[in-house]
Amino acid sequence: MNSSLSFQYPAWFILFCLLLGVAYAALLYSRDKTFDSKTSGIKWFKYAMAGFRFLAVTVLAILLLSPFIRTSHTQKFKPIIAVINDNSESVKNGLKKDSTEYEKKLRALIEKLSDKYEVAEFNAGDELKRGIDFSYHDKSTDLSAAIDEVNDLYYNQNLGAVVLASDGIYNKGINPVYAAEKSGYSIYTIALGDTTIQKDQKLSNAFYNKIAYLNDKLGLRVDVEANNLSGKNVKLSVYEIKEGNEATIIQSKDLSYSSDNYFQSFDFVLPANKVGVAHYRISLSNLEGEVTYRNNVRDVFVEVLDGRQKILLVANSPHPDIAAFKSAIESNKNYQLDVEFAETFTKKLNDYNLVILHQLPSANQRVQNILKEARDQKKPLLFVLGSQTSLPDFQQAQNGLTIRGNADKFNEVTASAVKDFSLFTLSDKTLQTIPKLPPFSCFFGEYNANPSSKVLLHQKINSVETDFPLWLFNESGDEKFGIIAGEGLWRWRLYDYMMNKNQDATNELINKSVQYLSVKSDKRPFRVNLPKNIFQDNEAISFDAQLYNANYELINAPDIDMKIKGEDGKESNYKFNKTETSYNLNAGFFPTGSYSYNASVKLGNGVYTASGNFSVSPLQLEEMRTRAEHQTLFQLASQHNGAMHHLNDLEKIAEEIDAKNQLKPILYDTFVTESAINLKWIFFLLLTLISAEWFIRKYLGGY
Repeated sequence: MNSSLSFQYPAWFILFCLLLGVAYAALLYSRDKTFDSKTSGIKWFKYAMAGFRFLAVTVLAILLLSPFIRTSHTQKFKPIIAVINDNSESVKNGLKKDSTEYEKKLRALIEKLSDKYEVAEFNAGDELKRGIDFSYHDKSTDLSAAIDEVNDLYYNQNLGAVVLASDGIYNKGINPVYAAEKSGYSIYTIALGDTTIQKDQKLSNAFYNKIAYLNDKLGLRVDVEANNLSGKNVKLSVYEIKEGNEATIIQSKDLSYSSDNYFQSFDFVLPANKVGVAHYRISLSNLEGEVTYRNNVRDVFVEVLDGRQKILLVANSPHPDIAAFKSAIESNKNYQLDVEFAETFTKKLNDYNLVILHQLPSANQRVQNILKEARDQKKPLLFVLGSQTSLPDFQQAQNGLTIRGNADKFNEVTASAVKDFSLFTLSDKTLQTIPKLPPFSCFFGEYNANPSSKVLLHQKINSVETDFPLWLFNESGDEKFGIIAGEGLWRWRLYDYMMNKNQDATNELINKSVQYLSVKSDKRPFRVNLPKNIFQDNEAISFDAQLYNANYELINAPDIDMKIKGEDGKESNYKFNKTETSYNLNAGFFPTGSYSYNASVKLGNGVYTASGNFSVSPLQLEEMRTRAEHQTLFQLASQHNGAMHHLNDLEKIAEEIDAKNQLKPILYDTFVTESAINLKWIFFLLLTLISAEWFIRKYLGGY
């Protein structure tokens, strides 16, 4: 730390301050004979008082020059080295007995690197996580996402190198070699696992529709691979798993492996004769000497529905938002969307569960016949407003939203989610994405929602939060409708993909809106909902629940108890958490299988219950590839000024990094400027000088 004194005026003005101090002390004490008799001729008392006065006046005068002190502080930041450990199941399978030795050696490497560098530890697998725990429980591997996230975490920081320990197998994301193309740091890799082809047979793929309809025939194609098992005979079987975990064989085939690199596909036809989640199991009989038996079995879950929801979209004219609606709605296999234009539309609405009116009614197409037919048949409507919408006709067609303004002027507005919206819930990821989405184009004017309307999204104009609705729903008696008060959904989907590499947020927003509008009104006082019926075994099972009182108002005072029962009959008990107006429950992760749940709540003198089923499907990505892919690790290291090492020489990584002598610490200088008058020690110095002079004067009988 270094400090320097500066003045706002020339430094030589200090001479005047000294002269002022000398003059003031001389005038006060040179002719004053008051203390001569008291000091018995000893002059130093007088000189001391004059000195104290001189110093006090000089310091005060110097403070009038506005001096300030500039202090510099230098901070030294070590270079950062990120150590990423592949925590997926395939690494554990590849390490086998070497797992303890690997853990010991990697810890030793981290300790050695920590002497000179700041080491950041990470686990990679399903996602990048802080710390290394060597648990190897992740069900998938996304190395490209791990590299991308490290790049984001240490953007514009002194990241000097990345050490990646992996078997090179990735089953999510892109090739990590491409993800690291723009990385400016060195990459060192530790090659784990075995690259030799071992004895193994596996069900490498199962192709089927995850949704089937009652009494349909479900097609299933299974890919079988076998290595180093030429001449062996096995049985390929398909079972239906019924309640109580009872397995009933449906079909089987006898296979004979004709070569050491065997591959063949087999087709099966499965029944779909019961509504709900059908559980099927495909299995190969085990052979002696296989590297693992886990990839010989594959569980398949199919949701069997009683019928598909049919959605009709009637548009005034072609528009990119129509394609956006179509893509989002048809991403859910439960829905079938038909697109028509008002000018040529002649169909009846009987067969449809929901009608979407895109920029209708308009000046040219008032669609009064469609509106009347929908009203007569109690068909739910979703109005999508835009520049072609006729505002007067729109106001007459519904009573959920009033817009007072100029139909020729438009605002660019972004969206903000309403916290107490209760008709359905959106995932945290979607809620985080919504405020970042690009603007919608909305009519300029004043928006007033009917008190009975439920607003999902408000308009945000520039940076000003408003209570103008952007996305709302209304239910009055048997009539149910929704309103999207602007256009620009196609921009949302493009931006969603740019941010998240998928369109899950906009798909969820549209599909949950469609689901709410298309299903028949649920007047039950107690409801429990699941976002879907089939989960992967690396997904947490979450529920939400709503409870209504006699006035049909949301309440959450009573406790809700939940029981979840598995195929083995084992039962687990839970209690729902209370939110602002409703309930939610994160029940955690469940093993593969089918489950039933039963929730109950006591309200007044009555007890209400809700029940249902869900299934957990295994994510078997890590079992499908048992041979390590070291070529990927070699490419990563060679293209980024690093080297690939194996378990027996990974300690050399620290020596190589030191030998290159390229990682240097960064020094940051921080400067703080402070006025000297704010320094407390100067105040106490002046107080001491003045007090000392005053005490001597009093002691000598002065004033």
